[in-house]
Amino acid sequence: MFQNVLTLTLCILCLSTVAQAQHRLSGRILDERNQPVAYANILILQPADSSLIKGAITDDDGRFITTDLEAGDYLLRVSMVGFSEYYQALSLRQNTELPAIILAEAAITLAAAEVVAKKPFLEQQAGMMVVNVANSIIGSNGNVIDILRKVPGLLIVNNQIRLAGQSGMTILIDGRPTQYLDMQSLLRDMPAANIEKIEVISQPGARFDAQGSGAVINIVLKRNLKLGMNGTATAGGGYGRYWKYRGSGTVNYRTGKVNLSNSVAFSHRSGFENLRLNRIIGEEVYSQVNEQPNLPYSLNIKSGVDYFISDQHKAGVSLNLLGSINQSTDRNLTSITSPNPTNAADLLTTNQIDRRWGYANVDAYYEFKIDTSGQRLSLDGSINRYGRHVDNLLQTQVLSGDFTYRDRRQEQPGNTNIQAYRLDYTKPFGKTAKIESGLKYSHAVVDNDLRATFQTANGWQSDPTLTNHFIFTEKIAAAYLNGNFTLGKLEINSGLRYENSLSEGYSVTLDSTQTRRISRLFPSINLATPLAGKLGLALAYSNRINRPSYNSLNPFAYFLDPYTYRSGNPFLRPEISDSYKFSLTFDKQPFFNLEYIRTNDVIQLVIEQDDASGVAFGIDKNLSIYDRLGGSLFFPLDWIKNVSGYGGFMLYYNRYRSLVLQEAYDDGAWNFTTFLQVTYSLPADWKLEFNGWYSGPGVEGITRTRGLYGTSLGLQKKLWNDRGSLQVSWEDFAYQYWRAQVNHSNLAAEFTSEWEVGILNVSLSYNFGNQFLKKAERRRSVAQDEQSRTREK
Repeated sequence: MFQNVLTLTLCILCLSTVAQAQHRLSGRILDERNQPVAYANILILQPADSSLIKGAITDDDGRFITTDLEAGDYLLRVSMVGFSEYYQALSLRQNTELPAIILAEAAITLAAAEVVAKKPFLEQQAGMMVVNVANSIIGSNGNVIDILRKVPGLLIVNNQIRLAGQSGMTILIDGRPTQYLDMQSLLRDMPAANIEKIEVISQPGARFDAQGSGAVINIVLKRNLKLGMNGTATAGGGYGRYWKYRGSGTVNYRTGKVNLSNSVAFSHRSGFENLRLNRIIGEEVYSQVNEQPNLPYSLNIKSGVDYFISDQHKAGVSLNLLGSINQSTDRNLTSITSPNPTNAADLLTTNQIDRRWGYANVDAYYEFKIDTSGQRLSLDGSINRYGRHVDNLLQTQVLSGDFTYRDRRQEQPGNTNIQAYRLDYTKPFGKTAKIESGLKYSHAVVDNDLRATFQTANGWQSDPTLTNHFIFTEKIAAAYLNGNFTLGKLEINSGLRYENSLSEGYSVTLDSTQTRRISRLFPSINLATPLAGKLGLALAYSNRINRPSYNSLNPFAYFLDPYTYRSGNPFLRPEISDSYKFSLTFDKQPFFNLEYIRTNDVIQLVIEQDDASGVAFGIDKNLSIYDRLGGSLFFPLDWIKNVSGYGGFMLYYNRYRSLVLQEAYDDGAWNFTTFLQVTYSLPADWKLEFNGWYSGPGVEGITRTRGLYGTSLGLQKKLWNDRGSLQVSWEDFAYQYWRAQVNHSNLAAEFTSEWEVGILNVSLSYNFGNQFLKKAERRRSVAQDEQSRTREK
């Protein structure tokens, strides 16, 4: 099958070389005094929908030339600051030079014309929900986790990401997978200031990797789109339980054929997570309180260059460096109560952690716009390296009771190397059909070496029960074919993706290998049709796979205290899910959704316990069947005067069935989630922002959860003629922590997860830009900015 798709892709590429005849259009723009108008914006549009075909800018003599236009009918639009817009219908059949075009002057100044379009916080686009977090007041001083919590229905508890109770999320950063990285460190330590927007793709098509049983969450980092010299400088700080601060700066230059982007950001985003655990074993009670401060110092450096070779060819390369140092001490208080005094004890366990990691990414791309109909070819290559070194010193002090515990030390150096390459091709066939095809290959090598020792009278001695050198490799080759067709009023988007993966987990210490090969097809289809007026109906189906992450497969053990630890499971199987979705749309934007998902071998955290020793540990395991049924409703608030934002509801029934701990398990529950994001414009350039959410009780694997909520406020003041802003936010001023319980087999336990709340943040930012350019450069920048916005539309 892989060879068939490859052959089809190459055939399409060969056929694309038979292009239609190309024509040239030229002309000259003058004002009412017959003087040339330099840097006027020339747009060649489709007459039917005014979509952009080609763009150009006049030179100092007012002349322009556009090439590679196919024979056909077009709409010419000419615009320039200080002049009325000019439109002319064109019928192009040969190379054409237009008579001089005279622009009429308009009573408008350049300063008044510099208007920047503002994106709404939440956008419903085709197949995805986009959360534009770049200009949000709340969360801007935090880390990626703080920003992800702004996604409607998304909860992050105990480093687990869930959307309305569903796990299996796939996290991408700029479209690149992250399953081989230490996501807990990456999400905690990466500054939120780096993020432009978050895309939530509920029904990924064939173009996306088949990885994941839930939604795809793509974190899009900021990049320069403005013309000329521009940049930002930002400083901020805050306090909850710990002080936190950050500073960042960007300098960009885009002119002619070159776009240069450079940025640097430093942050000290302190915080904490506490875990309270109560377990009952017979007549004995184990009460534990674990305090985990997070004190990272992070530095991020980004640099990139885009080169616009011509109107048809574009290439670029970028470098992204991110590093962090996190030194902290976890504290765990354990109290064991028992009717037998010899079993009772009070313990204090400290875990001194020195965590250092660095991430480097080099990405290169090339894009070829074959013609003006939308036919294009793109190549992308990415090389990533992630280095990590963690030292732990675990010491237990007996406060009461007759127990002794050895001090433990763990050293864990690790390296991850990832290479990924992809080829994508798009070929439209008129206005009613479009074919997309592509190839992808990725190779990942994860090498971690856990060196565990314990204290003896003769010094530190190796612990063979925990020491393990584990190497994980995975190769994935993929091909996809996707078609978009219009049959009358019916729109069809269907795709087929083939993936062939080979993964191997090798324990050097034990000389043991676990190999898994997966070769299968993943179909998807989406149907859309109008019902009445702007109201429409959409149906979708997709089949996907969720391979276990490296951290889930890694057999290493991570201790909280002598009685509690977390371990990986090298025997995990991948999840396979089938998703069905029904949507009502307004103006082709979904606002009401119903969906059903059946997942086999769903991966969930399971708590196991040894009653004799009292030791409990968490481990990911496969549960046989997971069913999810429910829907969501979103509504905008922009119709209210001076208000922008959105609200929504999600209601889902989640049910799990499996054999767990040698006993049958069958449990399900409804989960209700509601959220509200409101921005209110005040006089004198002030803006107030409110964010609130509530998630009701539910079930997650073998765990029953209780309701929780959070609320935040933000205030912003524009400064220096909109060049700067002052932001103040109060995050989680009203809240409820995550609480859960387990009652199955020999387990009877209650959990409470706590995090830093009541955080007060203050930040100040300043944007510099085109005021440093000459007047002519400013005009050209305004014209090119308009072209950029037109292309985005």
